[in-house]
Amino acid sequence: MKVVVFGGSGLIGDGFLQESLWAADVTEVVTVGRTPLDARHPKLRHVVHGDFLDFSAISDELAGADACFWALGVSSVGMDPADYERVTHDYTIAAARTLAAINPALTFVYVSGGGTDSTEQGRSRWARVKGRTENAIIATFPNGYALRPGFVRPLHGVRSRTPAYRLFASALPAIAPLLRLVRLAPVLMTSTVQLGQAALRLARHGSPRHVLENRDIVAAAPGL
Repeated sequence: MKVVVFGGSGLIGDGFLQESLWAADVTEVVTVGRTPLDARHPKLRHVVHGDFLDFSAISDELAGADACFWALGVSSVGMDPADYERVTHDYTIAAARTLAAINPALTFVYVSGGGTDSTEQGRSRWARVKGRTENAIIATFPNGYALRPGFVRPLHGVRSRTPAYRLFASALPAIAPLLRLVRLAPVLMTSTVQLGQAALRLARHGSPRHVLENRDIVAAAPGL
């Protein structure tokens, strides 16, 4: 299985990358970004590309892909609405169109987040934009899926570049037992390993449910 990863330099993208590289049935992993990652592995190949609104120039590099794991994203806090929509929606759909032309049966796993608004009618702009992106992916691919994680716990040395995430991660050992006690952990918290395993499970077996909330992600990779 050939897997393409977008957003591999981020917390969730790195989880996708590591789990894919460790998977015995994954023969090749291609990352796409404006700069190559530092990671090196016999299965891994980096594709440097500058125009995230047009991926036609690298269609040959994407040929043969069986799955795409999309973890590229930004926070809407303090960001110009037009810029946020371009990164969140337009970049994703540009890649999806290129990949769909190459392989309509490809599994496309898009990471949005808890609170995403699939009705596209709510008051929160970021939730509407992510909901519109989810809907477009699911409409484009029969094997299109959206993952909506809550707080993502970094494992295996993965480290978030977001200060708030790093602060929460440092406090997590004290908080996690309480979350488990009140049975909120499956609702609020997942890990980079569980996200990677859930994406791979979708690529291997699919799912009748195209939008997976945090609880569904945890259920897809229990005990990790």
